[in-house]
Amino acid sequence: MGLLSNRYFSLRITLFTAFLGTILFATILNSGISALHVRNLVKESIREKLQVAVGVGALQIDGDLHSQIKQPGDEKTRAYETLFKQLTRIREVNSDIKNVYTIRQQPDGGAIFIVDSDPHTEERASIGHKVIKITPAIKKAFAEKSGAVVEKSYFKDEWGTFVSGFAPIYGSDGKFEALLGMDVMALTVQQHQLNNVLAILSTSLLVLIVAVFLCIIISRKISRPVTEVTADMGEIQKLNLDSVKPAGSVIHEIREMTDALEKMKKGLRSFKKYVPTQLVTDLMKMNKEACLEVEKKHITILFTDIRGFTGISEKVSPEDLAEAVGIYFGGLTSLIMKTGGVVDKYIGDAIMALWGAPHDLSDHPVAACRAALACREKEKEINEILRGKGMPTFFTRMGINTGEALVGNIGYEERISYTAIDAVVVKGKTNGIRIYELLSELSEADQTTIARVYDFNKAMELYTQQKWQEALEIFETLKTNREDYPLKIMIERCNKFIADPPGDDFIGLVSLRTK
Repeated sequence: MGLLSNRYFSLRITLFTAFLGTILFATILNSGISALHVRNLVKESIREKLQVAVGVGALQIDGDLHSQIKQPGDEKTRAYETLFKQLTRIREVNSDIKNVYTIRQQPDGGAIFIVDSDPHTEERASIGHKVIKITPAIKKAFAEKSGAVVEKSYFKDEWGTFVSGFAPIYGSDGKFEALLGMDVMALTVQQHQLNNVLAILSTSLLVLIVAVFLCIIISRKISRPVTEVTADMGEIQKLNLDSVKPAGSVIHEIREMTDALEKMKKGLRSFKKYVPTQLVTDLMKMNKEACLEVEKKHITILFTDIRGFTGISEKVSPEDLAEAVGIYFGGLTSLIMKTGGVVDKYIGDAIMALWGAPHDLSDHPVAACRAALACREKEKEINEILRGKGMPTFFTRMGINTGEALVGNIGYEERISYTAIDAVVVKGKTNGIRIYELLSELSEADQTTIARVYDFNKAMELYTQQKWQEALEIFETLKTNREDYPLKIMIERCNKFIADPPGDDFIGLVSLRTK
């Protein structure tokens, strides 16, 4: 039972086997019944033809001439020669007839041969040769002396096995003279039966061959749409909802299944827009149902928002705002996903994305930085599109943090969300963190940018050493026509501390209260 339960067969093979088995069984059964029926029909047909032939032949025999043949030696008489030729012509008319002869009844109820037209003299019965076996047909023909009689079954004598027919021969005065006998060999009958059976079997074989091809075509017509639907469902398991619709089928149930599958894909396309696709795909690959659970992981998180979004939203219609945000989110999201990131959620105008979860990613800080730089460049393209539509442009503020976080499914049993929770500063803890401004990848930075970063970092060191004037001088040299908010902040702080120096407890930490 264990082995059988693990054995599976494809639908095409199952259908083909079922169809072929049914047709094969029906063909064999029909062939067998037909062959048996044909054997009987052939035998009956030969009996009927034999009855007609012997009846017609008897009418052609001259009974008066036949009565002149009395004893052995009369073979040389004109009467015998005439009758011999006449019987030979009768025998040659039908190739199935083996023997044509006449027999005369004896007073003791027996019978003797008179004229035998067998062309082989060694097998020919001579005048007066005794008929060894008086068969039912011979007995009936002698008794009734009217009409042709044919044996119902084969009989065997010294010359072979035959089915025979007999008809009365009369003289000119109407007196019964003898019987005309005709023999058809059993082998001849059996050969006809065999030929007809072979014809039936050949036809059945031809039908079977055609049926095999029909079985292949029908099973393929049924199984192919089912196979395509199965493959499409496999793509759905991967949340690949753009697969080609399976071919249509003339079978109503399969068409209904295909239509239901397309409706499900349409619903999932909508559902896919509400959840992190990669996360759901992973769960489906692992054949795992989402449940409430979290784990500590070292990940990188990116937060973005649009500067002044509230003011922008007050200046445009809801329809235009929705279109603009759709273009914006679409462009940034695609770049995040290309670098291995997962968009955790959209919060108003903000994006929260993760690297290193749910999949491990060895260089997730670098991937997040590359995504941020790419988004900054993409923003320029997006703003050109928005200008062309007469819409306000966006400026994205981004924050990237790498560290340990609680990652997993958070919520309650009926509604959960896969997200990450940032570690918070514990009460009483005063340690700060360094904040860096992401400019470009080192391999793509020009010498001017590299020198500017070097000078900025040098000024920051002087700042932390409370050398406000020296730091300010360097910061001032870095000013350009381009807006540089971090540089502006540092210049303001240097000027403030020069005018009003902090106490001896200054450690360079600043609490940020605005974005």
